[in-house]
Amino acid sequence: MPSSPPRNPQGAPKSGRRETWIRHLADAHRNRPDREIVAGYHNINYVVPLGVRLALLLHTMPFRARVKCRMPIEAVEVVPRIWPSETDLLAVVSRHLKEVPRCYRDFGDWSLHSYRAGTVLSEAQPHGPVGDAMLLRLAEFFAKTASVPEEELPPRPADWPESGQSEEFLNWLIDFTEDRVHGPNRRRFDELFTDLGIRPDAMTAFRDDPDRPRLTPRPFCLLHTDVHRANVVVDRKQVAVIDWELAMYGDPLHDLATHLVRMDYDKDEHAAMTRMWAEEMERAGHEKMTEGLDADLPVYLDFEYAQSVFPDVMRAALGLTTLPGEPDAADYAGAAVRVCRALRRAAEPLKLRAVPDEGRAERALRDWYEGPFGRALSARAEDRTGGEAGDATADDTDGRGHGGDVTGSEGREAADEGCGGGAGLAGNAEGAEGREGRAGAAEPREPRPEAVEAYAPRGDTAEAYEPQGDTAEAYELREARRLLAARADAGVLLDFDGPICRLFPDGSSKRVADDLRALARRHGLDGVLGPEEKATIDPHDVLRAMDRALSDSALIAEFEKVLTKGEVAAARKARPTPGAHRLIRALRARGVRIAVVTNNSPHAVAAHLRRQGLTEAFGPHVYGRTDRPALLKPHPDSLERALRALGVEPADALMVGDTVADLGAARDAKVLFVGYARNEGKEKRLRAAGAGLVLGSLEALLDLLPAAPAP
Repeated sequence: MPSSPPRNPQGAPKSGRRETWIRHLADAHRNRPDREIVAGYHNINYVVPLGVRLALLLHTMPFRARVKCRMPIEAVEVVPRIWPSETDLLAVVSRHLKEVPRCYRDFGDWSLHSYRAGTVLSEAQPHGPVGDAMLLRLAEFFAKTASVPEEELPPRPADWPESGQSEEFLNWLIDFTEDRVHGPNRRRFDELFTDLGIRPDAMTAFRDDPDRPRLTPRPFCLLHTDVHRANVVVDRKQVAVIDWELAMYGDPLHDLATHLVRMDYDKDEHAAMTRMWAEEMERAGHEKMTEGLDADLPVYLDFEYAQSVFPDVMRAALGLTTLPGEPDAADYAGAAVRVCRALRRAAEPLKLRAVPDEGRAERALRDWYEGPFGRALSARAEDRTGGEAGDATADDTDGRGHGGDVTGSEGREAADEGCGGGAGLAGNAEGAEGREGRAGAAEPREPRPEAVEAYAPRGDTAEAYEPQGDTAEAYELREARRLLAARADAGVLLDFDGPICRLFPDGSSKRVADDLRALARRHGLDGVLGPEEKATIDPHDVLRAMDRALSDSALIAEFEKVLTKGEVAAARKARPTPGAHRLIRALRARGVRIAVVTNNSPHAVAAHLRRQGLTEAFGPHVYGRTDRPALLKPHPDSLERALRALGVEPADALMVGDTVADLGAARDAKVLFVGYARNEGKEKRLRAAGAGLVLGSLEALLDLLPAAPAP
């Protein structure tokens, strides 16, 4: 694997008086009242005119220009994302594809991009043929994308297939669908899948089918993987493809197949696009990438139809739970049409015995909605989160929290089924988040707080959250300000999962807990686990139970190895907590000593920090799980190790944590505790355990910092 390329200068951390002004002006742009909001599946975008002063500081032209303030949304994972930082990738892509919007600055929790004016193809031509001229431009785009040098791309996951391993690449995609899309949702949707004739082993059977042709080895290249009508901007006969967050490195036929499916071409344009793609790839010198086209493209098309059936069915079902009232006959009929369309397309690759008619599909949807995982679960999620029906969070401890953003190829197409371009069910039916060329769009309803920032119990800033009098909150707030004002004498200890990133969103930790339980069964130790450990989604609970019962350190190490592997895999894909990057860099800029104190493996922390460019910010000061599970928080061991290494007295330190275990560890270490609660449930639990200072946003903690020293 090639070494990591130099970090893009636009995305690299910056400091100095000029950068302070850029951030100040960028924040002002983001908060303009006349902003145009473009909401989508992965990001919320605010499009605003570019002011003269900010344009001059960015060395770009201000005249008639607009910029895009881009904030990531925490969405359910239904497609792979191997590069967490779109900024790093855009720095490479925009050098070779000049029409692709640039990223001017990455502030960690949001980024500032150039804006591509024009008309989105999903509005100019939402259905039907697009014409030979458009097909040719799109074929040219694929050839140019394939020409982006591999050595300039960001580093890939350690287990990523090497160039030429086309069969291994396809198997990776299949395993992702089974392990990350179907598996985590199986409990909630299994009865619905069964009623519709979808077998539990559908994807593994597709992978292992002896009749499926094995793929021709082809050189790999950069893939966009999401080229559909809502991501294509047309301006004066020029074409720009936007939204690169799902890009990856792999077999170029996968990119062509996803494009053919999501564009919903008719038979003639499907064939014409395939022919033009091959011609342009050969013209660009990539003839080896077209080898095996006739035999292998149908395999990738089958995979696309097969994998899409899971999110497409879930999307149709969950749509029934987000209606303002009870679904009526038309709602059920519409959902049944979408389900049957997905099943018809997946019938051959999944070897479905029979595709149900719309009447049977409607009955299956009614049964699911009336059952424990339909209306009832969504109502409970709304009661817990105060959000919309279906917006279950990671606090849904059975891992079923998927009421919102689920999409598949059908959901990402600019089709006539009420969901263009990949918006999530819970709100953004507007379409793909890169609806660049559109002017004057009506401002949609505000996204749920978790989408852009965190849950805010009393306000988004420390100024808005100012407890009065001699309460514990007021005292702890004053103490936090005092400590942070001390700078060089102060230490800030950050928990990892929660304050720095979401390691296991939507209950996905259950897979790792299941792996530990399976290991216990293989060793004949299933009886060691009590009812709670057998049901928990927290793998640490299983590890603690094994540690209490066993004296064999080698066996405990085996459990630890399985847990670490799961955490490292999750850390490579984990999305940063909003405001985390900015807080970390602000603390370092002010000379505050910082460390990570966590129950997770230090290898997982290192993997995430490396991907986010934050390794140097913490240096060696990552204090995670050791070979002694008894020392996990609420034991203060990790905090005490951090304080000793930093040379900070407990009275001069504070810890930012989001669990009751964090609070207990801070108390025993005699360290001030600052609670971070991204939703109301977390705040209630922390306060019930006696936490005084609980903030709903890391931005509020930033407001407690003194001004940075002049550069």
